[in-house]
Amino acid sequence: MNVKIFDLERDHKEFKDNLIQIFEKVLSSGEYILGKEGEAFEYAFASYTGVRYGIGVGNGTDAIRIGGLACGVKAGDKIVTTPNTYIASAMALTTHGLIPFFCDIEPDTYNIDPERLEDLLKKERGIRLCIPVHLYGHPSHMDEVLDICKKHNVKVLEDACQAHGTLYKGKKTGSLGDAAAFSFYPTKNLGCYGDGGMVVTNSPGIYNQALMLRNYGQTGKHIHTIEGFNSRLDEVQAAILRFKLGKLDEWNERRRHIARVYFNELKETPLKLPHEAPWAYHVYHLFVVRTEKRDELMNFLREKYIATLIHYPTPIHLQHAYSHLGYTKGTFPVAEKMAEEILSLPMYPSLREEEVLYICEQIRTFYKK
Repeated sequence: MNVKIFDLERDHKEFKDNLIQIFEKVLSSGEYILGKEGEAFEYAFASYTGVRYGIGVGNGTDAIRIGGLACGVKAGDKIVTTPNTYIASAMALTTHGLIPFFCDIEPDTYNIDPERLEDLLKKERGIRLCIPVHLYGHPSHMDEVLDICKKHNVKVLEDACQAHGTLYKGKKTGSLGDAAAFSFYPTKNLGCYGDGGMVVTNSPGIYNQALMLRNYGQTGKHIHTIEGFNSRLDEVQAAILRFKLGKLDEWNERRRHIARVYFNELKETPLKLPHEAPWAYHVYHLFVVRTEKRDELMNFLREKYIATLIHYPTPIHLQHAYSHLGYTKGTFPVAEKMAEEILSLPMYPSLREEEVLYICEQIRTFYKK
């Protein structure tokens, strides 16, 4: 048996004909940028998320960039996020001259620790934007984060790039902060066939600012009110995403079923399994386990033709790109410990139950040895 970490070809096989029809429809329309398909998907995804506005952009990184700038931050301002996420959560804005600060994480959800966040905001004055990451598909403690940020006059941009359909106390992630960023990278729970992203918000001001930022700062044809970017979700991707949005809840339930199989089959092993808080609906974008024998287990599974990955092996504050900030090993001990132990097992809707059982059998064999 050969088990991939992702299998997009198999995921999409059942509706390949639908995708071809969608492509042909857009092709024959002659409208490929900022057209009816983009508008329809923006409306559909905003409605799904429970917000008023959606702004389609070129990718998830641009969603963080444009969402953050639309919240009013500018070069020289301070932002805070977690160090154990993909580097785009910080780099999207630091490349525009914003100054990053990091907050350590909770050891169970791997998300931002509200107590440490409050300590940081008390200590470091002038932070203007907080970017909590709903990592792996589990929501952050948003009530606490929002209360703390409101107290310190800090806006909140949710990084929901791994959290399509995730629920926090019955509300969709993306509907909780001032704005939110989503990615539609192909491996996401809702993915396109290239790059794509979206900013969502309930704020008319943020919405209008994001509209300008994604399209050269335009308020009208050849009228450029601010400096902006070329970052637009194209019509083909938007049409495909609108079709796939109708399947997202079903796919998320399938992921949760696969997670239950993993939990049942691995509960007697020494692995630290993912946590799901009672107030959360985890959509398992990734199924991430922890073990001090991570590298040995990873190599063993590779020999058994089971692919795994590490999300993410080096925390942002220890990346060379941010060495000028002066952080050293030990600054964020929880995030650093997680990075040494985490391992992502295969997780995607078309993963077969016999494949999951095979993976679990091999993991149990590893620990028996």
